[in-house]
Amino acid sequence: MTNMLFRRAQNTDLDVIHELALKCGVGLTSLPKDIGLLNHRLAWSSDSFEAIHEQPYNSYYLFVLEDTEHKRIVGTSAIQSSISKDNPLYSFKLSKLNQQSDDLNVCNTVNVLRFVTNNHRYSELCTLFLDPAYRHSTNGVQLSRSRFLFMATLPERFQASLVAEMRGISNLEGQSPFWDAVGSHFFHMSYSEADRLRITSNQKFIHDLMPKIPIIIDLLPKSAQEVIGKTHQSTQPALNMLLREGFEFTNYIDIFDAGPTIKVARNKIKTIKRSQVLTVKAIVDEIDSKPYIITNTLIDFRGLISKISIDDNTCSILKTAAELLQIKCGDRIRCVKLENK
Repeated sequence: MTNMLFRRAQNTDLDVIHELALKCGVGLTSLPKDIGLLNHRLAWSSDSFEAIHEQPYNSYYLFVLEDTEHKRIVGTSAIQSSISKDNPLYSFKLSKLNQQSDDLNVCNTVNVLRFVTNNHRYSELCTLFLDPAYRHSTNGVQLSRSRFLFMATLPERFQASLVAEMRGISNLEGQSPFWDAVGSHFFHMSYSEADRLRITSNQKFIHDLMPKIPIIIDLLPKSAQEVIGKTHQSTQPALNMLLREGFEFTNYIDIFDAGPTIKVARNKIKTIKRSQVLTVKAIVDEIDSKPYIITNTLIDFRGLISKISIDDNTCSILKTAAELLQIKCGDRIRCVKLENK
């Protein structure tokens, strides 16, 4: 487990991240297949790490999971520090519409979708993708939960609440039944093309073209109704993990593929609440304990899964872990038990 290193992405990782992006299919908007856009995101991330922020700003922190034994990057995850007026979150809100006829003594309640613009103060989890060949052991857990330890280390950079838009249903050909039933009639383009435009433009086209009147769900084809609020099968493990962390479903879905939006207060995330900061008192060759997720507390953020021996506010860690984390005796680490029940 120690050989899997979670770290901030570097500009030199561009080609390998691009290879991962080509594997992820349609619907993971924040991991574009266009290498120029990826390069922009890497530069944005690099600037965000190096900047000095005393409050949330429009920052983007991109991380990778590296198999150090085979010198291979196998996954990505990220945090966008603040949704803003300039970069809002467009959604459909699931709500009800009541209609009544006193003459006929009939009252109907129908489920509808309402287009909404959400520019409340949230940080957003995004860009989570793990190479299919590495979807085993604790790799997915490490790739997702290590982000929370970064947030715990620099809380002033993030909003008090987080959201995550989960990838909705689409097939290998990039077709979405919800898009075919709704969005395609207003945008006159394919799902994959609209998904590409969402990241290459300022998204104003969404506000301009999306209908502002309620859409009655019962009038949609069954194939579209059945995927509302449902998660893509490859994203289901990530959703389950976030629900265990304390995230909850909202009444909001993605306007393109109808995937669910979930949210949580940052101070209620289990990994953050249960983590602790310790001073390294010894670096040793062997430790007999249960595994922990361990990170340094530096801007050059690094994390891994390893055994650790805790004694009050100090700890002993393995030599191999210390080398990968680039820490020495006297440095501080943040850790949390790998088991998250």
